[in-house]
Amino acid sequence: MNGTYRSPSTIGEEIERLKSVISSRFSIYDIRVTYDAVIFFISANPDTLEQDFDEVRKVLVPQNYIPFLQRHGGEMTITVGKRKPIGKKGNIPNIVLLVLTLISTTVTGAFLWAGYYEESSIFTLSNILNGIVFFVVPVMLILGTHEMGHYIVAKRHHVNASLPYFLPSIPPIGTLGAFISIRDPFPSRRALLEIGIAGPIAGFLVTIPVAVVGFILTQMNPVPPQILPPGAEVFSVPFLYSLILSLFRFPSSTSIFPTAFAAWVGFFATALNLLPAGQLDGGHVARALLGESSKYLGWATLLAMVILSFGFESWLLMALFVLLVGFRHPPPLNDVTKLKLNRKMLGAIAAAMFLVTFTPFPVTSVPANLSYSMTATPQNISIPNSTSTGQLMISISNQGNTLETINLSQMPDAYFVSAFQTMGGLNGSYALLKLKVGETVNVSVSVAPTRFLTQPGTYPLVFVAREGSITRTVTVEVSYL
Repeated sequence: MNGTYRSPSTIGEEIERLKSVISSRFSIYDIRVTYDAVIFFISANPDTLEQDFDEVRKVLVPQNYIPFLQRHGGEMTITVGKRKPIGKKGNIPNIVLLVLTLISTTVTGAFLWAGYYEESSIFTLSNILNGIVFFVVPVMLILGTHEMGHYIVAKRHHVNASLPYFLPSIPPIGTLGAFISIRDPFPSRRALLEIGIAGPIAGFLVTIPVAVVGFILTQMNPVPPQILPPGAEVFSVPFLYSLILSLFRFPSSTSIFPTAFAAWVGFFATALNLLPAGQLDGGHVARALLGESSKYLGWATLLAMVILSFGFESWLLMALFVLLVGFRHPPPLNDVTKLKLNRKMLGAIAAAMFLVTFTPFPVTSVPANLSYSMTATPQNISIPNSTSTGQLMISISNQGNTLETINLSQMPDAYFVSAFQTMGGLNGSYALLKLKVGETVNVSVSVAPTRFLTQPGTYPLVFVAREGSITRTVTVEVSYL
């Protein structure tokens, strides 16, 4: 049974020990021995089948036996094989990764704090400490709670699991999340479902108050909205994040506090883990609910990720990660007992959490935005005679996110001619202006009548600014006396 030579008497004693354990819960009416397993044909009480098998498992798995409950036609069997003993693994890798993740998130927190307040120096003591309090603590609380949810429920089902392995990363997120290693086979569909969904539920319930606190802090510490340059990366928000945000009054372009961004990371991690594919939490839930048919949902999920990668390249990396970790989900030891309705409702909860935390394109690039405004002061000028001029000021403000070159001129007019003067002292029939982001330029305009103007009256005079395909106009009323 374990690949080494054993005498017939030793094998017989081993089979008798297995028989003794199984017969304590089931009636055995036949036994068959193969080269790598012993198959016990059993009679079972359907009402207590799951509990009876789980008691057998709790005895055999610690002895490095793996029992599988299966149904073949009208017969039910427990197939027992042996596995290699699992050596005790220390927690040094967990500690090292935790320290590295604390360092990477601390660096990220300093970046976020300095960026929020637009400080040029990043690694000051104040930025580091505030980054720890307002980003590192909430984001590690979310991820740690998620993984401990898995760990605690695994222990409740007597499934051997490791402590969390945290994964460091570079800013702007600072971490790739965390995972625990399940070192025993999942006992049943119910255990598979409960262990798989425990982490997302736990992390989800912590992320919601973190988001609320983050938005309160944003409201208490408002900063002017930043104009992002073309190509800058922005984070798209899922439905639930937007819903919570709607409870607060912010301008549409308000920068969010680092704690609110920690909540975004939490919702993003929840959605990723709930993808119904492979060894992800969502893959566990799908396998528990759908059995072998879950593989079709898994393939559909992979295809969707490949399609979405045309808009967000990292989806392709996520699809490769799912394939590398293992796309095929092994069955639980008891794949016979079906889930009860109250457990199937957990699957509905998982689907709902996924829908409200998922966004197809989590990170997008800011497009170039050519936008500017133009005003004239005053909007009414007077010219007393043919040898006089009228004066006004035209102000143009760059409201876009890129350097703009604007041509300012007067629309052709038979009665008036204008001369433009900028701060640089340039005079001419037009003004060519180069405006930085957020810059406002004032242009002095001198308006003189032409020889064709002979009748007193009020005349409209139109000035036009052109930047590519964008045109702005302003009309000034000229009174000729």
